[in-house]
Amino acid sequence: MSFSVHTRADDLAELGRAPLELLVIGGGITGAGIARDAAMRGLCVGLVERGDFASGTSSRSSKLIHGGLRYLAQGDIALVMEAARERSRLGRIAPHLAESARMIVPVYGRTSAGLVKLKAGMWSFEKMAKITREDRHEIWRNDDLLDRVAGLATDRLQGAAVYTEYITDDARLTLETLKSAKRHGAMIASYAPAVGLEELTRASSGNGGSASLPGLRCRVRDEIGGNEVRVEAAVVVNATGPWVDEVRNLGGKARPRIQLTKGIHLVVSRERLPVDDIVVMRTEDRRMAFVIPHDDVVWIGTTDTFYPEPEERPRITREDVDYLLRATNATWPAAGIVDSDVRGAWAGVRPLVAQEGKSPSEISRRDEILIEPSGLVSIGGGKLTTYRQMAERVVDRVVARLGRSTEPCRTAEVPLVESGEAAAMARATLGAGDIRTAIREECALTVCDVLERRVRANLFAADNGLGVVEEVAEVVGDEVGWSAERRAREVGAYRSRIAEDMAWREERG
Repeated sequence: MSFSVHTRADDLAELGRAPLELLVIGGGITGAGIARDAAMRGLCVGLVERGDFASGTSSRSSKLIHGGLRYLAQGDIALVMEAARERSRLGRIAPHLAESARMIVPVYGRTSAGLVKLKAGMWSFEKMAKITREDRHEIWRNDDLLDRVAGLATDRLQGAAVYTEYITDDARLTLETLKSAKRHGAMIASYAPAVGLEELTRASSGNGGSASLPGLRCRVRDEIGGNEVRVEAAVVVNATGPWVDEVRNLGGKARPRIQLTKGIHLVVSRERLPVDDIVVMRTEDRRMAFVIPHDDVVWIGTTDTFYPEPEERPRITREDVDYLLRATNATWPAAGIVDSDVRGAWAGVRPLVAQEGKSPSEISRRDEILIEPSGLVSIGGGKLTTYRQMAERVVDRVVARLGRSTEPCRTAEVPLVESGEAAAMARATLGAGDIRTAIREECALTVCDVLERRVRANLFAADNGLGVVEEVAEVVGDEVGWSAERRAREVGAYRSRIAEDMAWREERG
């Protein structure tokens, strides 16, 4: 399937010609899920994204599809159940993007009471979530644990609970969801920010749109072509994650509802921290953090601190890094992980629904649908694991507002990727053929699009992709018609971004 700069231009032009039933603003995982579900139900759907797809939170998560065990301790049974169901569903519809892995939770204490409590929690979780026998937890005593996870701190170690979770490539999951939406008829454009919203006096009835709704007109700026496109839709959904409040304000003043928190991750060679399974660490403030292995690296994360403004790439600070290094070196006392061992890093912001008086880690990860006086529908909160169910709820609301019948939701059963097209997990190396595939079939339009979100070289390659950046610029330039000056700018921009991700090394506490 072609999904490129050319289909982008065609789709953007078409969005400006015919009224839609649904326009989705936001090309992260939530917006992608909404577009896919709506298109599969037969709605006339468009989606616009301010930058590259998954360029914000949806490429900057911990990359775990997990069942929500920690929410059990917070008493959020509904979220636990939903997360567990959705984890299983993703394993069915996209097994290539749900890589099973053991999660090991070491327990420390003066007695074994903590281990007994965790075992009871695991039993309750598995009973409620109907976990299959092969995925049920085990309890490892110290000898087994230390045989399998070498170098763990042993003082007051009581053993560990071990259960199955899943690792994903978050950006790849978003891309494959968008590609599926496009196969089902959605019109999709990146680098097309929404810059204005206004109510229509009446909705057009073209393309099956409802004449009973007033509808909205969205002004969309084409960052590639330089012009502005006006898109009319019976319903507009704001699925912009950290920018939800900003988009809500395009159509009139709205009371802020989103609270942002920042999470960072550090990438270390697996030779320096040789673990074979996900290991849960306890941080100095009693939070859970993870060490997650994949191929020749592990990533360590995450932090959870309030953040003031929505940003695609929030700054990583010395304090952030030290927090994770202290937790890692307390868990593996002999490891001695230092700055020079960190070969990559990333940070993202979580768009949570604000809860007064709660700390970042206490704020619920549940989602909420907001309806503005103009009719704009916004979705805030949520988590990667539950994106599909979130999308289903939003599309159900859209269909109700349209007042027409549609096909039922099928996203829990229909495979995300068509037979024979399953993509590999994140790759750290690439050839010229991979670059052209990213451009022609995955709508990569810049060097950063290719290296950061199509092949993840900025995170997982030993040189962060710097060794191939000029080659990538040449291939992209040939495909989309860049001048020599533009190619040089793209190379320089990518190098600057890598330097910014590691700038914390120059900070002194």
